[in-house]
Amino acid sequence: MTKYPQPIILLVDDDEVMCKLLSEELERLKFRTDYALNGKDAIKKVIVFKYNLVIMGINMPGMRGDVALREIKGYHPNLPVIILTSQTDIKIKDRCFKLGAADYITKPFDFEDLFDAVIENINVKI
Repeated sequence: MTKYPQPIILLVDDDEVMCKLLSEELERLKFRTDYALNGKDAIKKVIVFKYNLVIMGINMPGMRGDVALREIKGYHPNLPVIILTSQTDIKIKDRCFKLGAADYITKPFDFEDLFDAVIENINVKI
């Protein structure tokens, strides 16, 4: 039997508590996680490490999530990015999809919906 490495998900949000809660839930489901607290750090990590998926917020200090999304897609066009945000502005949502977001989920969210989006978009066979 061939053993494959666990998929790893990068969580990006300026709310460290949110990152830790998502990390606990995803690790319970056998995913590995890493996190960054802003867009700039997320880009640095994506350049250095190989992730199977990114889950990212929009409203972060220093660099907004949609700007980080554009940068991430520049380095890794096939890396799926799910936007998880309280931002409900349709223009921002459309911009994220134009920049290559795989999904856009608004807070408050149902974890089952997020998990379904993860399974649908993660860049590995599970």
